[in-house]
Amino acid sequence: MSLLEESAALAPELEAFKSDLHAHPELSFQERRTTAILREKLPALGLELIDLGMETGAVALLRGALPGRTAALRADIDAIAQREPVGPGASEIPGVMHACGHDFHTTCLYGAAKLLTARRENLRGNVVFLFQPAEEITQGAAAMLANGLWEKLPCGRPDFLFGLHNRPELPCGQIAVMEGGVMSGKEHFEIILHGVAGHGGSPQKCVDVIVPAAAIIQAIQSIVSRSTDPLDALVCAVLSIHAGTAENFVPDALTMTGAIRAHSAAIMERAKARLEDIVRGVSAAHGCTCTLHFIPQVPPTVNSPAMTALARKAAVAVAGADAVVSPRPDMGSEDFAVFGQDVPSFFYWLGSGFPGQENAGWHSEHFRTDDNALPLGAALLAQSAIVGLE
Repeated sequence: MSLLEESAALAPELEAFKSDLHAHPELSFQERRTTAILREKLPALGLELIDLGMETGAVALLRGALPGRTAALRADIDAIAQREPVGPGASEIPGVMHACGHDFHTTCLYGAAKLLTARRENLRGNVVFLFQPAEEITQGAAAMLANGLWEKLPCGRPDFLFGLHNRPELPCGQIAVMEGGVMSGKEHFEIILHGVAGHGGSPQKCVDVIVPAAAIIQAIQSIVSRSTDPLDALVCAVLSIHAGTAENFVPDALTMTGAIRAHSAAIMERAKARLEDIVRGVSAAHGCTCTLHFIPQVPPTVNSPAMTALARKAAVAVAGADAVVSPRPDMGSEDFAVFGQDVPSFFYWLGSGFPGQENAGWHSEHFRTDDNALPLGAALLAQSAIVGLE
């Protein structure tokens, strides 16, 4: 029996587990029920729980019977603040929903744990299962590392790491294997302009902050259109602006916030340098002062050539070459990349769309996953560990 056939035999259990998680979503760092279930189920498989001293999340170790390297597999477990329409199988928690499919990912990783545990006697090396909290606020991976994740593993830091994310734009049955940047890094920025307040009827006595803000917003567009190679993906945008309280008053301060997203650190750094030039230059030209703060979030998710070769081998072994596709990268961000700073890693997209339908995207209240993809996701993660440990 193939690994995928074994996984298909688990389908009723996996679907029931995922349905339960979907009905009881929990926000970032509040995933207590999910954590309790995992910390009960994983030891029942014969896995060794690793205590990080964190309230949420779970880490488990499978020791193979044969000596070898250490693989790691990761899934995220949190949900978002979104209202799901009432209906069969919908969230039972008002205003909270698994609208990004982390219940799907958790189930795939649990299925992989079952498949690999059944192969313990022939397994060469170890497998670490990372059930990460708080991906939606991009803080969970960093929290696990800060709590000594690698240091507390008896087998030491893993030699490689695999993860996956559902992709509703891809139909169930497809696996995306992509080399290079697949999801963007992200940094937030805050710009504060300082001027001189006064009456709206006497602008000559004031130092306006609204006009330079408009000029900065316009000039920022040139970072993408004139300072970046057209073949390099970059988003640099102001996403909020706040100033003033009355229609006859020139405010003395204005705050803008926004984000920069790119698939490489080099592109990100060039964009930040250009943004700083623009903000300081425009502010000076208009006679106001400014402060600019960058708030790092997550690095880009990048699949190396070596890890991509392993991933392709695993995907073809599980589903066949015709199921493997290479769509365009995405400008969303994932804190899986934080683990990837320490360990060679690969991030799959797994088709979760209902074939022949228009499927709602991540974070939509109408988001759904085709759970026929659960056995494939479990088998893919398990096969990835096996291939990497060969």
